[in-house]
Amino acid sequence: MNPSGRFSLKPDANSTEEARQLRLLGRLVPVTLPGGVPAWAAADLSTSREVLGHEHLTKDPAHWPALQDGSVPDDWELIALVRGASMLHQGSDDHRRLRRLVSGAFTRAPIEALRSRITEIAEELLDELEATHGEPTDIREAFAFPLPVRVICEVLGVPHTAISGLRQQFDRLVIPQDSGDPDTDIRIAVTDIYNTLGKLIAFKRNAPADDLTAALIEAHDNGDRLSEQELVETLFLILIAGHETTINAITNTVHSLLTHPHALSELLRGDDEAWSRVVDEGLRFSPPIRHVVLRYATADVDVAGTRIRKGEAVLAATVAAGRDPQRHERPDEFDIHRSTSKEHIAFGYGAHYCLGARLAKLETEIALRCLFTRFPRLELAAEPAQLRSISLQGFTSLSVHLDGQKAHPALPTRAKR
Repeated sequence: MNPSGRFSLKPDANSTEEARQLRLLGRLVPVTLPGGVPAWAAADLSTSREVLGHEHLTKDPAHWPALQDGSVPDDWELIALVRGASMLHQGSDDHRRLRRLVSGAFTRAPIEALRSRITEIAEELLDELEATHGEPTDIREAFAFPLPVRVICEVLGVPHTAISGLRQQFDRLVIPQDSGDPDTDIRIAVTDIYNTLGKLIAFKRNAPADDLTAALIEAHDNGDRLSEQELVETLFLILIAGHETTINAITNTVHSLLTHPHALSELLRGDDEAWSRVVDEGLRFSPPIRHVVLRYATADVDVAGTRIRKGEAVLAATVAAGRDPQRHERPDEFDIHRSTSKEHIAFGYGAHYCLGARLAKLETEIALRCLFTRFPRLELAAEPAQLRSISLQGFTSLSVHLDGQKAHPALPTRAKR
C-alpha cells in the first residue's frame, strides 16, 4: 500500500501475486495507477462484470475530470488506452455506431470460414520452424506473433508488413518507456501511427478491393459515418487488437501447458474438441489482459457496497477475476476439465466485449493443436520474463526446445509430415 492507503498497481509487479493481494483487500479496492493517478479496481468476477456492464460507468473520458483538467497529462503512459476516437474510447451512441461498421466481419459465419486458412498459415509457420531443429526457438516471436498478424491483415486486406511498421509505436503506448528518452514520448508514437496509417489509407484508396479496410474508407468517403480521425484510429485498433491479445493468449497457454505436462499429455491423447475446451481455461488461468482500463462514473453509483463518486475512474482486474475463489474451485490450478473455465473476463464484458474474441479463440485453438501435434515434446528452454505493462499480461519471449528430452507422461511420437 502507498502512503495514501491505496494499493499501487505497478507494471513490473508479479501479476498473479498482485491479483492475490487485491482479492484480500476486498471486492472493490482503491488503487493508484502509474503517475499517482487514483482509481478503483474490481477484484472479483461478479464485481468486475458489474463494473464493465454498469449503465453509469462509461468509457467516454469526457466524464473523467482528472483528464479534462490536466491532472492526467498528455504524456501519461496509459493515455492511449483512455483517450482517442476509436470505439475503444467511446460510450453509448458513438460506440454503437463505430462497432456496427465492423461487427459483420467478426460474426460466427465469416470467422468459421477462416478456419482452414488459419490452419494453413499455422502449418506454414511450423514448416519454417523445422529449420531451427536443435536450437532454442522463441515461440512467441516465430509463431504466436506472425499467425494472428497474417490473419488480421488478410481480413483487412493490407500487407502484413503494415504491422511491423506499427509494432514499435504500439509498444510505446502500452509498455513503460524510459522517461528520459525523448524518442519514447507517447505523443511522438501517436504522430508516427497517424503518418503510417495515413499512407496505408491513401494506398488502399488507389487500389480498392472487397475487404474491411475498403469498407471503412467507403464509410468515411461516401457514407459520412466516420470522421478522418475515427477512420485512422478504427483501423489501428483492429490491426493491433486483432493480433496483440491473441499473441498473449497463445503464448500464455503454451506456457501453462508446458508447466503442466499431465494436462498436455491428456490433450494429446484426446480428440480435436479437447483443444477448443482448453482455450478458455488458458484464458481464465493466464489471461492476455492484466487490467481492463478504464470506466468513469457519470453519477454516484454503489458497487459491491462501495460508493463510487461521479467522475471517479474504475478498472477491472482481469487476472484477479479469473482466479476468483468464489467462482472457481482451486482457482490457482490449471485444470483442463474445469466446468467453470468460461467464467472469465479475458475479453471484457458487456457492451465493450471484445469484437474479435471469436477470432482470437479460434486462432488460439488452431495454434495450440497444430503446434503440439507437430512438436509433442516441446519444452521450455528458459523461464520467461513477464511483460512490464498495466494493461497486458504475458511474456517478452518464450524460448523452447521443439524436441525436448525430458520424459513426459505418455507422450506420442512426433507427427511426421
